[in-house]
Amino acid sequence: MKSWIKEIPKAVLHDHLDGGLRVSTLIELAKQQGYEDLPSKDEVELKAWIQPKPNQTLALNLEAWAHTIGVMQDKDSLYRVTMEALEDLYNDGVVYAELRFAPLVHCQKDLSPSDVVNAVVNGVKDGMDKYGIVSGVILCGMRQENNSESVVDLCIKHDDIIGFDLAGPEIGFSVLNHKNACKKALENDIAMTLHADWEVPEGINEVILQSKAKRIGHGSQIINDVEIKNNNLSFKNKAAKYVFENKIPLEICPTSNIQCGAFNSIPDHSFGKLYKLGFNVTINTDNRLMSDVSMSEEVSNVVDAFDLNQEDIKRITKNTIEAGFVDLELRKKLL
Repeated sequence: MKSWIKEIPKAVLHDHLDGGLRVSTLIELAKQQGYEDLPSKDEVELKAWIQPKPNQTLALNLEAWAHTIGVMQDKDSLYRVTMEALEDLYNDGVVYAELRFAPLVHCQKDLSPSDVVNAVVNGVKDGMDKYGIVSGVILCGMRQENNSESVVDLCIKHDDIIGFDLAGPEIGFSVLNHKNACKKALENDIAMTLHADWEVPEGINEVILQSKAKRIGHGSQIINDVEIKNNNLSFKNKAAKYVFENKIPLEICPTSNIQCGAFNSIPDHSFGKLYKLGFNVTINTDNRLMSDVSMSEEVSNVVDAFDLNQEDIKRITKNTIEAGFVDLELRKKLL
């Protein structure tokens, strides 16, 4: 890793709280709570087991989230995981971080949805005070569930929430199944960033042109909807053209994309082409635990693969902060 990467200010828009626990915290919380389902209590073994492998079934890859969510069912654990996330990001040179999670999956025991939200929001507030990092929380509905409107209601109820997302499996679970939730978010000025990476162009069209999201979660496959002929850029559909012309931010997560089989390697990833074409790309970790990656490592990977320099990263970071959902006055301090 180049020496300047660790020190240069970085910003992340797409970081799942339940995908970013420290392995040691996962083991400690499991012990404290009597959670017996972990496949190993050894940090090295558990870390290796958690990381997705291309030859594994999706169900097995997703099982890791059952364990992280399983130990995040009380206020103390939610608060601790949030504080540690901001500490780890701060120590990695991150100055702006948006954390996202699905609050309803943390109501398996005694917590109400508002209890869950308050625990995480309190962790963010205290983390900001302690580490000086600017941060905010995005609440996720799940595409495969039918309760996304209640998640939007939580966004409306809790003023500290900065946005709404739809996560989960895309294929077979259209964003349009959640049109009432998205409509309510728009009507109440809740900023939206919706996952869309696999069903292109349908997914991008549904997220941007129909649901009016401000950002796209992932979006790396949009490269398949552009063509370059005689040095001229053309678009195969209205959605891709709109994303390009309106500089819609793409929350690209390179390492996660490789692990999910979207690309064979970082050099094969669409990030470099999208950046050089002029798309508004940002660099993100997605799930720091599952992908075993930090923001510095994520930045280092794209710097090496696409021959980027400090000015490129400064430009991308500035664009990332400008695309953020946290109050503008707080973000201005970083620009």
